[in-house]
Amino acid sequence: MAVCPEAKKYYGITVDYLRKNAYKFVWAFKIDKDKAKREGYASQRVHGSVELDSEYPGCPYCKSKQFIFCSCGAVMCWHGQHVVTCPSCGQTGEVSSVSSVDLHGGGL
Repeated sequence: MAVCPEAKKYYGITVDYLRKNAYKFVWAFKIDKDKAKREGYASQRVHGSVELDSEYPGCPYCKSKQFIFCSCGAVMCWHGQHVVTCPSCGQTGEVSSVSSVDLHGGGL
């Protein structure tokens, strides 16, 4: 699960396993937060590096193909800003790069 800070709406991301600790974001789709909870999306985990499939369409709301991760576990669209506020938990911080992530359902 991810959240678009511009639309303030959640969306799902299809993730393919590549190899140990390596994943690929393949597709993004609109989904209601309550439906995502009922279907168990919040319990999914990804630990390792993430890359984008060449066909990855980006956020279904703002179309961004760039994303960042909050320390709360949320995935969100990114538009190049240096300081961001997480729409899931409200934390504000500077953007930095990482080589590995630990995601767990996007903080629903």
